[in-house]
Amino acid sequence: MLLTGNLGESRPYGFSVEPLIKQCIPNSHKSVEDSLVTINSPTKINMMNTSQKLIALLSGAALLSVSSLAAQTATTAPVGYVTTSAADGVDAKFGISMEQAAILSTSIDSVAGGVLTLPVDPSASTSGHYVQFTSGALLGQWFQVSSSDSTTITVAEDLVALGAVASDSVKVVPFWTLSSLFAGNFPVSTDPFSAVAQVLFNDVTAIGINLAPNRNYAFHDGSSGFVSAGWFDVNNPFGGVQDDVLIAPNSFITIRNQSGAQYDITVAGAVPVDALNIGVVANGSFANDNLVFNPYPAAIQLSTSALETVVAVSTDPFNPVDQVIVYGTPTGLNPAPSSNYAYHDGSSGFVSAGWFDVSNAFGGVQDTVTIPAGGAFLIRKGAGSSDGNWIATIPYSL
Repeated sequence: MLLTGNLGESRPYGFSVEPLIKQCIPNSHKSVEDSLVTINSPTKINMMNTSQKLIALLSGAALLSVSSLAAQTATTAPVGYVTTSAADGVDAKFGISMEQAAILSTSIDSVAGGVLTLPVDPSASTSGHYVQFTSGALLGQWFQVSSSDSTTITVAEDLVALGAVASDSVKVVPFWTLSSLFAGNFPVSTDPFSAVAQVLFNDVTAIGINLAPNRNYAFHDGSSGFVSAGWFDVNNPFGGVQDDVLIAPNSFITIRNQSGAQYDITVAGAVPVDALNIGVVANGSFANDNLVFNPYPAAIQLSTSALETVVAVSTDPFNPVDQVIVYGTPTGLNPAPSSNYAYHDGSSGFVSAGWFDVSNAFGGVQDTVTIPAGGAFLIRKGAGSSDGNWIATIPYSL
C-alpha cells in the first residue's frame, strides 16, 4: 500500500460558498429536476459554517449521472466541488474530500492472495489506481493496483489473509496526482531554487509526535532553462518532472503559500458515497501521531464521527490516553494545533461521559465540536495504546 451560510454568502477567513453548476444528464429519460438528490446534514446548507480556514461545497442538490458496465447494474455518481484557500505566508493543511470518478464498481467473483477475479474487464486499472472495498470485512480499505488483465486485478497485499472473500464489492478509483489535482493552477516558481509555493506531503510511516512533512513539491514554468516545466521536487530540482506523483487518500497535504497573494484551489469530482477506512497506528513505547483528515465534503461532529472506535477511553481525564488534536485558523508557517480532545467514560465521577477538552476538563462535554470538510487533524495514540481502523461515518445521506 502507498505510504503514504447560505449560497453566495461570504464566510469568515476569506471563504465563500458558491452554487454547484447544474449540467444536463446524457442518456437519461429523467429531467434534470428529477435527477437531483438532496444531501441531508444536521445543518443543511449551513453545514459549511466553520471557524477553520476551510470551506467546502457539497451540493445541496447534487447532480446524478448514470453509467453502466457489463455485468453491472446502473449506478449513480453525485458530483460537486470544494474550494480551499491558502492566505499568503501561511501553511494551509487540508485533505482531498472529493474523489476522482471510479472507473468500475462491481463484486468479486473470486480472490486468491492478492489477485481479484472480477466479472468485468478491469484491464484499464494501473498502478495509478487503487481498489477500495465497499463491503465486507475490508470495508473502506484501499490497495494500490500492481497489475491487471482482462479478468483480474493484482495488489501487493494478501487480501485473503486480511479477510476478503468472493462477493465482496469493490470499486477502482484513480489516485489524485499533482497534475490532476491542481491542473496547472498553482503559483509558478520561476526560480526552482526559491519556490514561492509548495505542496508538502506527510510521511505516514514515521513514528513519533509533531511529525514534519518529508516531501516538498513546487511548480515551474520551464523559464529557467535548466529545470523542465511542471512539478519538481524542491529538494532535488534536477530529479525530473514529478507531475504524476500520487496523493494517497489516507492523509492530508499542506500548501505552503509564499507567493505574495492568496491562493485558491477548486477541486471538482465525485462526492464520496462509500466509507473510507483509515488505519490508525500505535507504538508500544512512544506516543504516535496519525496525520489524518475528515475525508468528506461536509463537517463531521465528534459525537457522530466514530472516532471513539480508535481513541481509547481516558478513565483519568487528567491523564488522557489517546487524543484528537485539531487545527484552528492557520497563521504563519508550521502552525501548531489549537485544541486537544479526549474521550471519557464518566467513571471519574466529576467529568461527564463524552468528549472533553484536555486543557479544560471541566469545560463540559464537547461532543458537538466539528471538524470541517477535508479538515486536517491528528489522532495521537498514547504509548502502549492499540492500533485501530477508523471507518469515518459519512455525515450526509444521498
